[in-house]
Amino acid sequence: MQKDFLWSGVGEGKKDHLIKWEVVSRPKELGGLGFGKTSRRNIALLGKWLWRFPRERSGLWHKVIASIYGTHPNGWDANMVVRWSHRCPWKAIAQLFQEFSPFVHLVVGNGERILFWEDLWWGNQTLCSQFADLYKVISVKNLTVSNVLGNSLPLSWNFNFRCNLTDSEIDLLQRLMSSLGFVLFSPSSSDSRAWSLSSSGLFSVKSFFLALSKVSNPLLFLPAKFLWSSKVPSKVTAFAWLVAHGKVPPRSLEDIVVITFKSLGNSLRGKTLWQIACLTLIWMVWQERNDRIFEDKGEQKRWYGI
Repeated sequence: MQKDFLWSGVGEGKKDHLIKWEVVSRPKELGGLGFGKTSRRNIALLGKWLWRFPRERSGLWHKVIASIYGTHPNGWDANMVVRWSHRCPWKAIAQLFQEFSPFVHLVVGNGERILFWEDLWWGNQTLCSQFADLYKVISVKNLTVSNVLGNSLPLSWNFNFRCNLTDSEIDLLQRLMSSLGFVLFSPSSSDSRAWSLSSSGLFSVKSFFLALSKVSNPLLFLPAKFLWSSKVPSKVTAFAWLVAHGKVPPRSLEDIVVITFKSLGNSLRGKTLWQIACLTLIWMVWQERNDRIFEDKGEQKRWYGI
C-alpha cells in the first residue's frame, strides 16, 4: 500500500515503481527516503523495554517479569529463555536480545555488579577472551571487578591462580595489569550500562532503528546531507535522488557533488549556493531533455538560433 501510494498517488492509476521498496524504505543516510520498514521499526521500539528492564528494578512490571522468567546469567537482564508455549508480549521482546546486546556496554562505578573476567567492560572483548590462558588457571571465577581490583586507587590486584605461572602467562599478567592501570572508578556511584550508539549513553529508538538498517543493508554512496539539506524545491531534490540511483540521466551524481567549487569558499552561504547550483543544473538538464523528446522544442531553438 505504501509503495503504491508513493509512485501512483491517489486515484491516478497504477504506475511503474522506479526503485525497489527495499531501497526506498532505508534511512536517508543509506540512500532511501526514510520511510522505514514497519517490522524493523517495531523491533527498535521493543528494544526500549530491554533497555528499561535493568534501570527500573523497583518498578512493578520489572518485578513481575523477573518473578515469571527469572534473571539472565549476566545479572542485568531478564531471562531470555522463554518457553515457546508461552503467549505473552515478553516472548517477542526476548527474541530481540541478540540484536540488542552488541550495542550495550558496561560502565564501571564501584565495580560491585560487573564480573571481572566474564562481562564486557574493558576493551572490545571480555577479559576471559582477551587473556584466555590466564583465565584457565584462575582459582575462583565469577568475581566482580571490586573483588579483584578493589574500588579505589591504588588497585588491590587480588589475583589467585591454581598453579605457578609460566613465563608466557607472567607476560600476559603484566600486560593485563598495565592495561587496567587506566581504569577509572567512581566508588560513590553504582555500575551502569551505556548505549554505545549515542554520545549521551542513553538509548534511543532512532539510533537502534538506524543500526538495524545498517546491518540489513549494504552501504550505498549517496550525498544525503548535501541532498536533503539543500534549499531547492522538493521536486528538484526528489529528482536528484532518482538520478543518484541511476534511474534518470546523468549517469553519475557522484561526479557532480564531490567537486568543491573553491571560488565560493567554505562559508555556509557558499555551500548553499553550490548545492543550489548543482541540483538546479540537474533539473535544467532533465527539463531540456523532456522538451526535446516530447515537445520538439530542440528543433525550434535551432531554427531561431537559440
